[in-house]
Amino acid sequence: MSPNLSTSFWTRMGLKEKDRDVCVRAIQLLYPDHCVEDLEDQGYCSFTLTVSASTPKGNAEEERYIVQIRPRQHSVDLAIADAARKTYGHLAPRFRELACALPGGLKAVEMERLSGVPLSKVNVHDATWEQQVTLVESLAKFVAMAWPAFTSQPSQRHIRADTPTEGQWLEQNCTGKVGRIIVSKLRNLAAHLPSEALRERARNTLARLLAIDSYPVVLNHGDLIQSNILIDPASWAVTGLVDWAEAEWLPFGTCLYGVEHLLGSLGTETGGGSPEWRYRERSGELRRVFWQALERGVPELKGRQKKVECVRDVGVLLWYGYAWDEGAIDRVVNEVDDAEEVACLRAFLGIK
Repeated sequence: MSPNLSTSFWTRMGLKEKDRDVCVRAIQLLYPDHCVEDLEDQGYCSFTLTVSASTPKGNAEEERYIVQIRPRQHSVDLAIADAARKTYGHLAPRFRELACALPGGLKAVEMERLSGVPLSKVNVHDATWEQQVTLVESLAKFVAMAWPAFTSQPSQRHIRADTPTEGQWLEQNCTGKVGRIIVSKLRNLAAHLPSEALRERARNTLARLLAIDSYPVVLNHGDLIQSNILIDPASWAVTGLVDWAEAEWLPFGTCLYGVEHLLGSLGTETGGGSPEWRYRERSGELRRVFWQALERGVPELKGRQKKVECVRDVGVLLWYGYAWDEGAIDRVVNEVDDAEEVACLRAFLGIK
């Protein structure tokens, strides 16, 4: 599931190692009297730096930033970043494009450094029950924030569901990289997933999605995993979400695959080496806590949970049904090359 980071960002992007020093110097010139350093945890599609005041004045938090350098094909859409801030408030960072000349057409953006530590950096097994409840409830509050903000309510269809206009509300409102091809991607999964049970689930999910007449389309975080969720290490409340490069306008709840990462983790089968998703003790209770908190945040969801669950399944299929091949996301997973993704698919969809 993790991208291959055995090569450097510069090699992966077809650049030279010396380009790193050019970029760091360019950023340093923009921040005189600041310390510019590599972030410890780097992503696949970006090179990230921390910027902090060499001699903090007043509130040190105001003098700390993150700067990301990205190639054009993986750039941050600043309109999306602005919408994220408007939708999710302080849980999304402010972004600002930086004016500097970088090699290879690279672009730099400054983002606010949010408080908290990545969920991936803490041991969930050490968390108290109260901390686990706080975690899932605060993530539910985050998801709920999108409902009243920037929603799109497509007009009702008054035609048969098996006509060529099936899914028209998706085509009209989901125009991003993933959104504009949701239906075709699900059809591809229904034909090529590695087991009949998974293929049938993809067919069923597509049919349920196309049967929906009207549904809100909102800004979804595009990679809701532990490393992108920041928490308060004392309370375990969510303090922010980072990495908005893949955010997109999609049906409300498409990102709910992320809830599973709060309830379990990948391990290996007993007596074998195959990956296996293992849910922690009381994960079922935590799931109920999440849905209850989500309904408190969005009272309109009462009586509509089946639709949200359908959209959640769409998210699971799209995010784990396709392999991440050096940035390309168009190959359906298989048991040999993508055992972790297949294990997640089976667990998240309840398929043995």
